[in-house]
Parts: sequence; C-alpha cells; structure tokens
Amino acid sequence: MDHKTIARFIKDEIHAAGGTVSVIYKDFDTGEVPFRFAPDYEMPSGDMAKIAILLAALRRIQEGQMTLDNCVIVPNLWINFDSVAFERGQMAYSIDELLSWMIVANEDTAANVLIEILRPEYINESCKRFGMLNTRVECRLGQTRVEDDIRLNVTTAQDILTFFEGIYRNTLLPRSLCEYAGRLFLRHRNHSGFTRYICDDIYTGRLVSDRDTVNHEAGVFYLKYVDYFLAIFNSDPVSTPESRQASQRMRARISDVLYNYYLEREDQMRK
Repeated sequence: MDHKTIARFIKDEIHAAGGTVSVIYKDFDTGEVPFRFAPDYEMPSGDMAKIAILLAALRRIQEGQMTLDNCVIVPNLWINFDSVAFERGQMAYSIDELLSWMIVANEDTAANVLIEILRPEYINESCKRFGMLNTRVECRLGQTRVEDDIRLNVTTAQDILTFFEGIYRNTLLPRSLCEYAGRLFLRHRNHSGFTRYICDDIYTGRLVSDRDTVNHEAGVFYLKYVDYFLAIFNSDPVSTPESRQASQRMRARISDVLYNYYLEREDQMRK
C-alpha cells in the first residue's frame, strides 16, 4: 500500500459520505501532507470548539493571570441537564479539573464555564495569535439552538492541525503547557471513530465531536517509530442516528487503512 492507494480510498469514502467532508493527514516525521481534501473549508466546530477554549486557557496561564489550581464555583444555573461530571450540583472546581472534564470526558458544562471566565473575545483573539485563523467561538455549547451553535462556532481541519502540531512539537506554548495539553488528549474516552476497528494497545491524542449534524475527529497517533496526524470533519444537515453511525464508521475505515499503512512502514524500518 502507498499514499496514492490511500488517497483513492479516502476519495471514495468522501464521495459516498453524506454532507460536507474535510480531511487532512500529516506525517509528523517527514513533515509531508500526503492527502488533503478541503482542509481550509470553514465548518461548524461542535466539540472542536473546546480546542480553542483550551488554547485560550493555556495562554492565560502562560501570562500568569491564571493557574491550574485556581478554583471556580460552578452554579447550578450553568450545569447542562445531561451533564454527568457535574450532576452533583453546585461545587468548586479547579481550572485543571474543568480542562480535564472538557477534553477527557467532552463535558459541555466545563467548556461553558471556561467560556464565561475567558470570554469569547479573548478566545478568538488567542486563536488568531496562534495561527488558527478561521476558528471562532461565539456561543455556549449544548445550551443554544442547534442553528446558533452551527452558525457561530466554526473552525477548519487545517486550524486543528495547526494546534495539534504546535503542542506536539512544543512550539505553540512553553513546553510544560504543551505537554500538559498532550496528556489531556491522550486520556480522551470516545472510541466511536478512529480507534473503532483497532484492537492494538496504541496511544492516540484525540478529540471527537459526535453532535447532531457535526461529526468530527482529529488527533495524533503515536506509534513506536512514526507519529502522524489525522483529521476527518463531516457536517451533515440531515442528522439521524443512522447518519451519525455512518459518519463514525467512515472515520473508522479511513483511520484503519492509514494505521495499517504506518504499521507496514514501521516493519520496513525495523528491517
């Protein structure tokens, strides 16, 4: 298998998928981008908005205006009805706990509390400063009409690559903060897409958004000798449980083909 074969496979998956699709993958060892399909197309961000929120929080920590140990009271009014981590009601949480719940468990309540603390203007200015030029966060997650969330919170696959490569190479922020962010994504719990068909015990630092019409996934695969980034965004205005399942399986098929290619490459490197 080679990159041309993989590209043909991905194109077939894109053509068969419903809605709008954006795909990019990058080899972090060679620096090559063997495949890209509409990576700069602006799409509703869904849970990918949490990456912009995390970036702004880490910047605030870098500036010395906030620490991971700072505590915030989360009032009942801010807790989403479907929250699990915050279902115990009003409590104090550290910034570290809020960031962990936001990325590891994909908790909207944690994201919305951080939006209140950081403010959209600061989040969006942080994205521009660090090269995520087409990413904006304007409204809370899970507490607005779906149309508002789609219209106001946007990003691109290329912007998400910019973020992940920046923390991977420790260039986006000080090394300690990049490593902190990397550890959060390694703990992400959703396995509906990229790792769906992979039974090996592998390290992936990812974030998944399976939210109504927004089905995105992006992250880094850490193999023994090779590391690579993959982002697959799929926005489908006709959202049904079946269409979301189809999107998850599409992401899984592409990820599985790419993973097996890199396993073959590692075998060749060992020889």
